[in-house]
Amino acid sequence: MKILWIIILVADNLLPFLLAHFYPNYKHKEMALSVLGSRQSPVKWIYNVWCIISGIVFCIAPYELYKENSSGLMIAIWVLLAIYGIGCEIISGFCPLNENKQDEDALTKIHGGASAIGFMTLLVVPLLLAILQFQATNIIMGVISLVSFIVAFAFFCFFIMGEKEKFANTVLRYGGLWQRLVLASCYVLLAVWCITK
Repeated sequence: MKILWIIILVADNLLPFLLAHFYPNYKHKEMALSVLGSRQSPVKWIYNVWCIISGIVFCIAPYELYKENSSGLMIAIWVLLAIYGIGCEIISGFCPLNENKQDEDALTKIHGGASAIGFMTLLVVPLLLAILQFQATNIIMGVISLVSFIVAFAFFCFFIMGEKEKFANTVLRYGGLWQRLVLASCYVLLAVWCITK
């Protein structure tokens, strides 16, 4: 299961670059990953099915790690990763958004709400991992986890600020870039954690 999760973590970051080749005018820096699964996307089926599969793995794989260390923090980490898998991956896959922001319907609202909750739960995981590692006197992994949290949180702030109109003409407008960097910061840590467990 660990190997499968590592494959999912790597593929989650690489698949969008592959699918974007088949989506004319898709811009990685400016567009969110969800746009690849939008109802207007030519690759929506591939991306949304992948999200559902990825979300299922995010619900199961951390449980396998929890069984190896059934502490309170591990329960919290497993639950948070499962919420991320359900919100950002599974629900997003079943409820693709409408790329036209002027025509926001129920599915788009569900997608947005679930993604927001999932994203925020993922963001907390590196901090809890840092605490867990420091408690186990694994200083190196603790520092790596803490740095991962700080970096991911900074990119998340950039992502949120970029949604504001007053930052529309600044580098913060590159929401797609900040979103990918948040995920990369968290996913790299999770992959390292899997390998070292």
